Amino acid sequence: MKKSLPDSPNLEVLTEPRYLLAEKQLASIPLWEPKKKTGKGQSPREKTVGFTTVVKGNPIKVTIKVLSGGNYEFPNTTDLDFFRAIEQVATEQIQRQGTLNNPICFKGHQILATASKSPSGQSYKELRRCLSKLNALSFEVVRTDGKRERVWGFHIFNSVYQEGEKKSDGSVAEYNEVELASWYWKSLQAGNCLVIDHDLFQRLKLSLSKLLHQFLHAQFYFHHGVATGWYAELAHNWGMKEYSALSRIKQQLDPSHKELRRMGFLESWEYLPFTRSGKKSYQVSWKAGAQWWDILQVQKQQIGRDGDEGGDHLLFLGEPAEEGAGGEEGKEGLLINILDLVGHGDKKYLPFWKQAIRDLPRSVISKQMGDLRERIADGEKIRNKGAYLMKLFRVEAKKRELPWAESK
Repeated sequence: MKKSLPDSPNLEVLTEPRYLLAEKQLASIPLWEPKKKTGKGQSPREKTVGFTTVVKGNPIKVTIKVLSGGNYEFPNTTDLDFFRAIEQVATEQIQRQGTLNNPICFKGHQILATASKSPSGQSYKELRRCLSKLNALSFEVVRTDGKRERVWGFHIFNSVYQEGEKKSDGSVAEYNEVELASWYWKSLQAGNCLVIDHDLFQRLKLSLSKLLHQFLHAQFYFHHGVATGWYAELAHNWGMKEYSALSRIKQQLDPSHKELRRMGFLESWEYLPFTRSGKKSYQVSWKAGAQWWDILQVQKQQIGRDGDEGGDHLLFLGEPAEEGAGGEEGKEGLLINILDLVGHGDKKYLPFWKQAIRDLPRSVISKQMGDLRERIADGEKIRNKGAYLMKLFRVEAKKRELPWAESK
């Protein structure tokens, strides 16, 4: 069945929607960038992004440091295409059996078909790189609630075995096996999700349209159909060139604005001039279109929630924060993350992990864990993950002239 929405000029005719569930806090993080040409073998990268969410009716400022593992760049819109396809597979499994298996298992051709990609060698290569890239990705969170500040780290995936890869038990993976981080899996199971029309997303042609759709979907949900954002922050978060002239800003953003309006997702947008730190800046404001409001109704019917609850169910912003990110309980949480990676049965290095957690910054620990994940995902044979990670930590300790850097 096809439908069109009234009172929207030049509105594109919409096909029957195909819905997927996107974990709502992950959906709010601007970690994706436009696809662009990059050289191979580049150094690990990190960037800091900020956004505001709502917890129990109160605005909460959240700052997240995004750390790309190994030599990978940040996820781009091609990776987002594949990630949406994985979310579609997860959604269908939840709808079919009422629960989500962890790890999620799928064939490469299944994801390519779901992402509407051709079954070419290049597409399979991009999928493999996407899985490795997301597996190596890590995050460090700073949450400011009034005068109280908390810090901790998290991942999206705990592990990834790709088709044909030798697993730790010696067997060969018949499927792609993606083990979700426990917070992510629990959040999907609990229904802490946004409902997204996957068909509409796939019909977007422009990279910035996909990024705006990703960003605005969450912002409209949290702010009841309206959203605002500083242009400078958008440019920074998405790795785009930042312009000062309004005419150039419009050239950069308006083609995507117009595409989203044709889809009915966006009703209007406006550029508001401000002076910040003595410099002229622009804030962009958006209003949701009829298609987004239709999706909100589906959200209420399928999950039983509208935008009023805001971020009351933040698992990576709530539960880990309650454990504390600077005290002994927060350190215990980081220790669990290390043991999840190297194996809970390997307690030989337990005193060393505790020492490293006490003395090294969380961002350093997260980055080195990401490096190990990336090497494993690339098929490198690492017989003793604990010893390998210990070596990485010692290198960082030596840079800081810590006394245990050379100890045996």
